[in-house]
Amino acid sequence: MGNIEIFSSTANFMTTFITLLILLFAVIYAGQDSKIGKGLWFLFSGLFLEFITSWVGFKITEYYNAGASINFLVFLELLMLLISMIFLALSASQILVNNVPEVPVISAITVIGLVAIVFFVFITPDGNMVANMRFIFPLAGFAYISASFWSQKSHQFNAGFITAGVITAVVAFFIGLKLVGVEYVMLKMWYLPALTYISLAVAVMMMKVDMMAKKVEAGELEIEKYNRRIEEIIKSSPFPIIISRLSDDRLILANNNAVKLFGIQPTEIERYRLKDFFADSENRKLLNERLEQEKEVQDFEILVKAFNGDTPFWLLTSANIIDYNYDIALYAAFQDITSRKNREALLKNQAIRDPLTSLYNRRYFEEEVSKKIGQARTTGGSYSVLMIDADHFKRVNDTYGHKIGDKVLIELSSTCERALRDNDIVARYGGEEFVIFLPDIDAEKARTVADRLRETIAKIVVYSDDNEPIHFTVSIGISSSEVSDNIDMLIKTADEALYRAKENGRNRSEIFTRADLDNFHADENSAHKDQTSQLHPIFAKEENQEISLLDGIGANHITEENTNIEEKEKDDGYYPILGIDDEDLK
Repeated sequence: MGNIEIFSSTANFMTTFITLLILLFAVIYAGQDSKIGKGLWFLFSGLFLEFITSWVGFKITEYYNAGASINFLVFLELLMLLISMIFLALSASQILVNNVPEVPVISAITVIGLVAIVFFVFITPDGNMVANMRFIFPLAGFAYISASFWSQKSHQFNAGFITAGVITAVVAFFIGLKLVGVEYVMLKMWYLPALTYISLAVAVMMMKVDMMAKKVEAGELEIEKYNRRIEEIIKSSPFPIIISRLSDDRLILANNNAVKLFGIQPTEIERYRLKDFFADSENRKLLNERLEQEKEVQDFEILVKAFNGDTPFWLLTSANIIDYNYDIALYAAFQDITSRKNREALLKNQAIRDPLTSLYNRRYFEEEVSKKIGQARTTGGSYSVLMIDADHFKRVNDTYGHKIGDKVLIELSSTCERALRDNDIVARYGGEEFVIFLPDIDAEKARTVADRLRETIAKIVVYSDDNEPIHFTVSIGISSSEVSDNIDMLIKTADEALYRAKENGRNRSEIFTRADLDNFHADENSAHKDQTSQLHPIFAKEENQEISLLDGIGANHITEENTNIEEKEKDDGYYPILGIDDEDLK
């Protein structure tokens, strides 16, 4: 391909050299992280060496006139052309679909070429053969590299290879014309090498584009395989699994277990959004915040509901953010823990409830009321505590038996609970004693509530096993925030007021005032407790032990339904059963 006309003008030389540099930059760019990068470097090396050889041919007469051996100069020129051809052959072997073995083929070409050069230059000088070898070596190299480029035409992304194949084939054709002695003016045009270099640079950049497209396609296939694997894992999973798009929360995929769990129509899956299944918006917000911070959440409890139902249920979810079908998606697996949560709720309820009456127990009352008192300190609100005791309860037990005594306690507690507001707290304190906390009510208003409650209880009728009606009354002691802000002190002073009510005839209420504190000593006055409380016999051995004596008869009173015997609307200022409203308490 060499044309010594390049060096006849500085402008021609610079133009050709710049195009060669452009080809170099294209090879550098396209050769990075490329399987054919090595082949492209061999191609450029061969072309660059052929360019240098053209310069040697241009200067050969000048060197000969300076006294250099003509045989040595010709040998050097042909040797450089041979090496150039070897580089092109190496390039071709790197680009071929099935690489031709480099060592035997290239070694054979090198040996044959080198023997021919030595034979026709030094042993039997032959000017015609030397002239022919100037074209045979480049022709063989370009023919070989052109064939390697054309071998890639069956690939999907082949535009760059076909373009390079056409260019190198045209170059090989022109060199062949020179070899057979065809003389065209255009064959001696100086710009042919420059045109070849710039065309190959374009072809090399097209190869880069082709290889990038191939990588993209390979990546897409890999993603498709990855998505198929995910789908197979999801479908075969024993747990409900959902994949939703983060951008709009729409469902992308749900396995059969998830479809059944959430009531999803499989044919209309994309019309659902993950947030549609959350029963608690705050719960969903907390999950999203965790995902934003950590990108992955394990064993997070959520309250959800099926799309075709209103009953919420609990799920344990593990979720993380993934790439799915070119979308950023949320992968979430679920486990139904509703039965576990129900058991937890039952255990928690049993821990804070009295098993006989289903009222709160003593421990819960003291802890919760302490919190309420702490809140009242900050707001300056008032509050009162009522201590209630069934009158002559031992007589009921002795006359009708403990089962009837338990029925009395159940009716008493049920009446108290129905008569109170939602924010009042009633608890069984022990035996036949009950304690009530009334927030935002002072002692005098508490007396009104206590008297109405006492009158209501007095109307209760419980029937014995012989269908005999049994009436009973209660005595009530009252203490308030005017006396103390300590729960233990409030209970003790309310108990002291209860003792007075018992002494003053029972079926009445008494208030412990601030003036009574001067004559009150909690430790000393606790002695009356054993004389008047008339504990249920079972409590004589263990104080405040809360055990049902119904032997299964009262089990229905322990359920959650019996903790709310009658569903009534109660607000903070009205006692529906007692008929007391805000006006009565003023």
